[in-house]
Amino acid sequence: MSLTSYRAGVKSPLARLLQDRLNLPARLENDANAAALGEWRFGAGRGTASLVFVTVSTGIGGGVISDNRIVHGRRGLTVKSANAITNESERCHCGAVGCFEAVTSGTALGRHAMALTKPGDGSALRTLSHDREVTGRHVVETARGGDEAALGLIDREAHWLGIGFTNLLHLYSPDTIVMGGGISHGYDPLRKPLEATIQERAMPAYRDVPVVPAQLGRHAGLIGAASLIFLD
Repeated sequence: MSLTSYRAGVKSPLARLLQDRLNLPARLENDANAAALGEWRFGAGRGTASLVFVTVSTGIGGGVISDNRIVHGRRGLTVKSANAITNESERCHCGAVGCFEAVTSGTALGRHAMALTKPGDGSALRTLSHDREVTGRHVVETARGGDEAALGLIDREAHWLGIGFTNLLHLYSPDTIVMGGGISHGYDPLRKPLEATIQERAMPAYRDVPVVPAQLGRHAGLIGAASLIFLD
């Protein structure tokens, strides 16, 4: 596989140029696809024939492995789950309203926490953030401590993640969904409400597909990129 890099509307066969210059095999892949490959080969998806990898961090990204291969689609943009539309009314940076990323990213979770609290209110969320910006990670840490407000935010996050994951189950029919990114560190409090949403909304054939946290952390993309050389 040799992908083409697009810049300012001009195609550039970057992998071929590197291969010619270095006289070594070269492969080019985007970070989300590489992370999906890493988790499939060496992480939470090992042993499956297919998976959807979703990273929930500052934004939303992902990749798909199907029949033991990366699914690229047009220009390598297979999983644009960040821009899938939900029923919410929040505006996304892409300009659309109600995108998955606008509702469920770590940035969105932090924004919801900021709207729920005020500086100096003594809340656990504001205390943990030292009255600065509350982030998604602050919400996760506070929820782990049993804070009621944080747990409410986690329940809301899990509900919308469950809707987005259900859509991905119906679209790609994977053996598993792997959740990565910073918010995946809060998978324990997310798990039950997320699974409940999937059970409620997914077609029966998909209700037993496991949703599991990623295992390789921030190294998933590097590991996946290194293993590209083993692909046909």
